[in-house]
Amino acid sequence: MFLNKTLELNSRLIETAVQLHQTGKVLPDTYLVDIDQLLYNAKSILNEANKQHIELYYMLKQVGRNPYIAKELENIGYAGAVVVDWKEADVAIKNGLHISHAGHLVQMPSGFVKKIISYGCDYMTIYSIEKLKEIDRVAKEVNKVQKIMVRVIGDGDLIYSGQTAGFYLDELKNLVCEARRLTNVELCGVDSFPCFLYDEKTQDIEPQNNLNTVLKAKKILEELGCHIENVNAPSTTSVRTLQKMNGYGITSAEPGHGLSGTTPLHAVKDCVEKPCVLYLSEVSHNLNNKSYAYGGGYYRRGHLKNAFVGKEINHLNKVIVNPPALDSIDYHFELSEPAEIGASVIMAYRFQVFVTRSDVCLIKGIHENKPKIIGLYNSLGDEITR
Repeated sequence: MFLNKTLELNSRLIETAVQLHQTGKVLPDTYLVDIDQLLYNAKSILNEANKQHIELYYMLKQVGRNPYIAKELENIGYAGAVVVDWKEADVAIKNGLHISHAGHLVQMPSGFVKKIISYGCDYMTIYSIEKLKEIDRVAKEVNKVQKIMVRVIGDGDLIYSGQTAGFYLDELKNLVCEARRLTNVELCGVDSFPCFLYDEKTQDIEPQNNLNTVLKAKKILEELGCHIENVNAPSTTSVRTLQKMNGYGITSAEPGHGLSGTTPLHAVKDCVEKPCVLYLSEVSHNLNNKSYAYGGGYYRRGHLKNAFVGKEINHLNKVIVNPPALDSIDYHFELSEPAEIGASVIMAYRFQVFVTRSDVCLIKGIHENKPKIIGLYNSLGDEITR
């Protein structure tokens, strides 16, 4: 999906990947991250957000919940992390990161609520009155008042499979009535996902019906006496997305793939952000006039089509990749042509490292022709050594 754009806009990352692999410094099933380019992307997004008066919470599940990147983002001015689930929250706590938002895509489970409230979390999203009461009880135990965002659903909203949750607009009045009986929670935000998406017809980022639902919910809650200070509108957050957010009253957004220059928009247009992550594998064997590369990092929504294969940067062959069937484990990727055993295989597709078994290699100095590995991590954000 991003192979051509990476070659066009960040060819040194490809060169570095082949060099590191062929010298034995990086093994297959590794995502390589160009840290310098990622931070450039991050600063560009932050600058635009500051112009729009939108607070940014970084989303790092895509690059394996990486604590090094998180600390760098906080150092340049990002408010904190949006954690996709309690496991990512635990990584943030262990590494002393600031948690800005938790519970949007996956609520905090009962056994973890006390830990995260005690640690500190700016906003927690809820899907039910039961969870609101649970948070209130725990917050009372630790003598805190927890700010709450409400995930909302409206007719015609896009809800991805596995993410079904939230309050319908006609349920908000009852929610507010219940909340008024509680002492240690404050309803002060609304959110939904996705509020913006890339549109193939316009080849641009466009608002979704989910955003309309969020804005309607804000109005309803304010009419019911709530002070809504946070209107959270995530998905595909980049410089272009932030520009499209102008005028809606959005107060917070959550860049993830925007940081790595790998939203669908980045695959078809030259954006401010440039792609800075690729997947490295190696030819394992040949059979029936095809070659097979080591797997482990496949993401079924990655739109993987092609790979560069070879042992030398000036002799890379572009081949077609046939990913494994969705009902199979990705032990190998099938390549359309036979290749030399041990050859590097470079892919650049949409990724979600936290759902893989891949490693993550962070590299600095690529653009000064002085590449240096600064850390190797597993897919869950733990630093590893070899």
